[in-house]
Amino acid sequence: MKKRFAVAAVGSVLMTAILAGCAGNASESNNEGSMFEQVSGTSEQSSENQDNGKSEEQKPQEDTASSGYDGFKAGTAKAKYTGAGDRTAYLETSLCLEKGKSYTMDEIISALEGATDYKKSSEPTYTMIDCGSDGVQELLVQTSFDPEFTLYMIIKDINGELTICFDQDGWSRNDVQVETDGTVMSSGSGGANVHVWDQAFVDANGEYHFYYGCEETLTLYDSYYLYNKADYKEMSVDGLDVDHIGIRDYYFEPNYEDRTHYYEYFMLDDNYNDVTTDADYDDSNPVKARFKEYGVDTYSAAQIKDMLDSRAAEIGYKK
Repeated sequence: MKKRFAVAAVGSVLMTAILAGCAGNASESNNEGSMFEQVSGTSEQSSENQDNGKSEEQKPQEDTASSGYDGFKAGTAKAKYTGAGDRTAYLETSLCLEKGKSYTMDEIISALEGATDYKKSSEPTYTMIDCGSDGVQELLVQTSFDPEFTLYMIIKDINGELTICFDQDGWSRNDVQVETDGTVMSSGSGGANVHVWDQAFVDANGEYHFYYGCEETLTLYDSYYLYNKADYKEMSVDGLDVDHIGIRDYYFEPNYEDRTHYYEYFMLDDNYNDVTTDADYDDSNPVKARFKEYGVDTYSAAQIKDMLDSRAAEIGYKK
């Protein structure tokens, strides 16, 4: 298996609960509007909106970048593929683009069509965004392919050279959202009881940073797989109250072969609400004891929050 990937839709009510459970204080985010609102509109509209309130010394930089971006949109300029920030799974750019080589948008599309069974279904759309909110614009490109895939790319003018900083594919069962500040979130599901999401961002320098990912399992079946990078072992759940147990598996590496996994369990009521108390983290808890039998530590919700806060500080992620 080349890549572990989620392949089913996430209900909006459940995803709201998920984000509240693992992205920190969701109520604060809600007061400020959607944290991951899909960028939309034309590039011209976005450019006009972002010009407002900018200093005169910022605007020449934007004008220089825009000339290169206009050339890329017109098909006369090329963007360099480096492989950095590549998160594609089906529209795999790494299979058909050469690192260090530059391509027009038409060349990228033709290369993908030649390497996959998918064909372009609509013309690319372009939106100006501002990664890192530094007043210098970047180009977000979205291109749809049959039957249901969309390729997202962030392109930045770096010292006069257009560079692809990020690329990822989304589809009906894997939603990708990009904010106007370069923040990226994807979410999906591996079935009715398995949900995954991750967060990342492209900074003002055009560097891609993976913040964290999480796979959540609500209720358990015959066994649970404990991962250690590309290896795994199967943990029996016999004797546990499987209908009232949830597990979250956190990681800070984008590629599953490199991941260190941090497991948090939580207790559910009959309506799948989290009803975990401090007492559930005692060593006497049968779920914690079962993990211990297999040589795996578990972490409380507070410990996971500390990990996420430390990770955010480490990579400069602004929550």
